[in-house]
Amino acid sequence: MDAAGNLYGTTIGAGTYSCGSVFKLTASGGGWIYTSLHDFTGGMDGGYPIGNVIFDASGNLYGTASSGGTGSACYQGCGVAWEITP
Repeated sequence: MDAAGNLYGTTIGAGTYSCGSVFKLTASGGGWIYTSLHDFTGGMDGGYPIGNVIFDASGNLYGTASSGGTGSACYQGCGVAWEITP
């Protein structure tokens, strides 16, 4: 959760490419507004994110994805650490 009360998270298999996504939920009128921040492609940007997102002091989001990236020793890549700058 950020200082404004927005919630952040990942999905493992949703998004445009079915490889997971990063999202933000903003409280509004007793409900939540969903905002997609990134849809993973399974390529160089990674795929199937796992674990929680974390923030740095500037509000950048970080996490890991279990596939994609540049590694060739793993089926569908060896995974990535990702950063999103809002």
